[in-house]
Amino acid sequence: MPRERRLPSSAARYRISTEIRPSAPVRNSIISSVEDAEGQRRPAGEGYSSEELVARLREAVPRPLPNWREVYEGFSPVDIETGERRSRVLSPDVVSRRAAVLVPVLMEPKGARLVYTVRKAHLNDHAGQISFPGGGHEPDDDSLLATALREAEEEIELRPSLVEVIGELEEMYIPPSNFRVSPFVGLLPPGAEMVLDPEEVEEIFTVPLEHLMAPDTLRKVIRTREGREYEVPVFSVEPDSGKRREIWGATAAMTGVLLARLGWNPTGIT
Repeated sequence: MPRERRLPSSAARYRISTEIRPSAPVRNSIISSVEDAEGQRRPAGEGYSSEELVARLREAVPRPLPNWREVYEGFSPVDIETGERRSRVLSPDVVSRRAAVLVPVLMEPKGARLVYTVRKAHLNDHAGQISFPGGGHEPDDDSLLATALREAEEEIELRPSLVEVIGELEEMYIPPSNFRVSPFVGLLPPGAEMVLDPEEVEEIFTVPLEHLMAPDTLRKVIRTREGREYEVPVFSVEPDSGKRREIWGATAAMTGVLLARLGWNPTGIT
């Protein structure tokens, strides 16, 4: 069971906003399309009704995704000079750490939205990055699902009783932190409120699934790490705060395998 804690007095209560602004152009757009349950193509970004999407998620999330490895690897950075992709394959001789995240899907009347957090810059793992609520497995956790729910309650005050867990995505290995992460997808009721922990979370923001699946949201950008340039796929979004966000790395890959279960097909990374 999640441990009780007292929030600092400075904790901010977050109310969901449904406004999303168009993002600024970024080079190398990737065109994507969507296939519905009957196998019919539809323009990417053309949404389902809330009831249809809930039913589709409950059906699709528990099913294994045949090309999940390709999707995960497709979001790994590619060295511009060598063309080599940073692998997410765990070596047999590496002893990894276990972790879990909750992928919260907020079911609003106008459509579903994914909930993301921005981690504080001082944290040891993935500082300042966009993520789903989650963290390392602890001895008191009964399971990895318990880890995901506990961390979500600690980071954004999301009560486990509000979460309808509908399935688990494929496990992902994250080399920089040496975590093997189990992502659990949970549906949240309309109008959910979350309180961020100011010690761990800088910001909470949401993005409509429809926007994530739109043709111009997935881009490739150039980033520099340790003196080398990498080409990185990102979901480029601009929440109501007005600050453009680029969702990349493990969080983008987990987002991708969720969207792929709904028929989203990103051209150029798989």
